[in-house]
This record gives sequence, C-alpha cells and structure tokens, in this order.
Amino acid sequence: MAERKRLLIFRDLILPIGIMVGATLLVTLYRDEIKGLATFGYSGIFIACLAANATVFLPAPSSAIVFAFASIYSPLWVALVGGLGAACGELVGYFGGLSGHRLVESTAIGLKVQKWFSKHAVLTVFVLAFLPIPIFDLAGVLAGASKMKLSVFLPVVSVGKVLKMVIYALLGANIIPGLSAYFNDAWK
Repeated sequence: MAERKRLLIFRDLILPIGIMVGATLLVTLYRDEIKGLATFGYSGIFIACLAANATVFLPAPSSAIVFAFASIYSPLWVALVGGLGAACGELVGYFGGLSGHRLVESTAIGLKVQKWFSKHAVLTVFVLAFLPIPIFDLAGVLAGASKMKLSVFLPVVSVGKVLKMVIYALLGANIIPGLSAYFNDAWK
C-alpha cells in the first residue's frame, strides 16, 4: 500500500512538476538557440514558438519572434504558424495540470477555483490566450486540472494565440521596415 501511494505521488505531483521545470530550464538555457530556429523559415518559427511557450510561469518570447519575422516573411503566415506553435507549447502546462488534478482536488481553495474555472473555462482560456500577458500558463494548468477536454482546449487556445499573433505580425511588418529605413538614413 505504501509503495502504491509513493507511485501515485510520483505520477500526480513529482513527474508533472519535473516536466514543467525541465522544459522551463531547457528553454531558459537555450533561449538564443531557440530564437535562431526562426531563421529556418516557417517550420523554424513554429518550433521556436512551441519551445518558447513550453515554459511554465516564465515570460516567453514567441510574440517577439512573430513580430521580428513578420517583416521578412508573410505576416499572416507567420502569425498562423507562430500562433499554432505557441498553442502547442501550452500543452506542457495543460498536461501538467491534468496529471496533477488530484492535488487541486485535495484542497478547498483548489475545488472552488476548479468549480469556477469549469463554468468559465472556454472564455477564460480564450481571453488569456489572446491578451499579451504572461499568465496564460496558469490557465493551461487550470484547464488540465479541471479536466477540460483537449479537443476543446487546443482549438480555443489556438484561436486566441493566432489572433494575438496577427496583431504582433501586422505591427512587426509595418514598424520594422520603417525603423530600418529611419536608422539607415540616420547613419548615412
């Protein structure tokens, strides 16, 4: 019985936290290499945005990647690919929450938050995916802990992230060329 309890603690608590911390450390340590992936075109942008959003509770540079590369490639394609990559990266937090749902259910506050989130999950996930604030990881973890279906979570996150990336891509496509021209003229 004690062995089974230790296995459950490992599966429900230690393993998900370890995966989230590991992903965060890898992306933090290899941040420059991840940004460099974007030079491989659309597939590089997808992978870079996926890796940037696989971090949990650390700001991710995926919007900066989209902003920068929208002046080189088609802004709408950059937004689509970057947004989908960012959405896929959020699966780390989602699966961490899904694995640790028993931990949330074991506290009174966790049950209240889970109950509220279950009623407002789709809207909360969409709004937090769309807004340019770095707290989406909490929504992903809560979505997993609340057992939100992956078939609901991923499309909602994808729409929110892609719409947000469209704004960053359009800004990047219009601002960067102007700044480049300004500084080129200023340094002549």
